[in-house]
Amino acid sequence: MPFAHLKTGRFHYEVFGDKQLPAVLLIMGLGMPAAGWPRSFISMLLEKSLRVITVDNRDAGLSEHFSHLKTSISVPAAIGRTLLRLPVQAPYLLEDMALDLVQLLDELKLQRAHVVGASMGGMIGQTLASIRPSRVASLTSIMSASGNPRTGFGKLRAIYSILMHSSDLSTEEGREKHLERVFMTLKSPSYEYTAQEKHELLHEMSRYEIDQTAGERQLLAILASGDRSSDIARITAPTLVIHGEDDPLLPLAAGKEVADLIPKSEFLALPRMGHDLPPIHFETITRAIASHVWQAEA
Repeated sequence: MPFAHLKTGRFHYEVFGDKQLPAVLLIMGLGMPAAGWPRSFISMLLEKSLRVITVDNRDAGLSEHFSHLKTSISVPAAIGRTLLRLPVQAPYLLEDMALDLVQLLDELKLQRAHVVGASMGGMIGQTLASIRPSRVASLTSIMSASGNPRTGFGKLRAIYSILMHSSDLSTEEGREKHLERVFMTLKSPSYEYTAQEKHELLHEMSRYEIDQTAGERQLLAILASGDRSSDIARITAPTLVIHGEDDPLLPLAAGKEVADLIPKSEFLALPRMGHDLPPIHFETITRAIASHVWQAEA
């Protein structure tokens, strides 16, 4: 199991595919391990002649957990300050999470990568493309947002599902039940997962310890990073923005705003997609990513 020992801590990552092919760095969302990327989704990218790198963000999966960093504000209070456009203090920012990935690219001896991020992962990718443009060959931002509170807040039920603590996270069964509750709130409302599809996704992620205080630190990083619209507008990497039309957490308007901010970006809105990666769209999304990557490589 590969780990990179970076200046900021120990990071778990995996690499799939031929090192001669274009490298695609997948960045997962809030509180989720890299195992949140379905294996069949990764396989489709590999079939399209891409190399895939996954990584557990700080405070997720098997990577370093920053429990030694104390928070000075509760998440509800931070959300309130964000809505009022007041500053929020956090143990670290999205920029710190992006710089972790710069170190990982250095460790892997990669000058550039095609960055694909989902939800918070999209925000980290946007930040990386903004502060280290030479390291991002292309950017794909999926179901993400700019940090603008006017467009980036969805249904309260969806937000609450992420914040609500679960009592039993010590067993795989307890973690799977917790993940299912969150998943059922955020998933595409008009797509019914088969029992096998749901089990494969949730069971894989439930193997990893869930540290809800770590997820809170990540959420505070998002809130403390504020409205990043001016930074996003400076992104020069070829950019593809993908968003679900039925996203209950980050509305479609949030994705449209990101696309509008980035010069010459492409926007792909997908019907029957919520805040998840429904299997009905695997081929469409992976084909769009591959086309975008190879166009940037040309």
